[in-house]
Amino acid sequence: MESILDPRFLTVEDIARDLSIAEDTVRSWIREKKLPAYRVGREYRIMIVDYERFLQQRRTTNDDPPEKV
Repeated sequence: MESILDPRFLTVEDIARDLSIAEDTVRSWIREKKLPAYRVGREYRIMIVDYERFLQQRRTTNDDPPEKV
């Protein structure tokens, strides 16, 4: 088993800092099961792949060219 300090994991603080949002917002996403996380003691750890998937699912732009009418 790999260490919790493995670089594949982020903390709530890491994500809040990355998105320039409050840590409480990240915690609410976790509580609402929008962002998968692992509870370690009193803290959460989020796998980087889950964080990337979470962001991708909320992407508002599309790389496809616009449809012609």
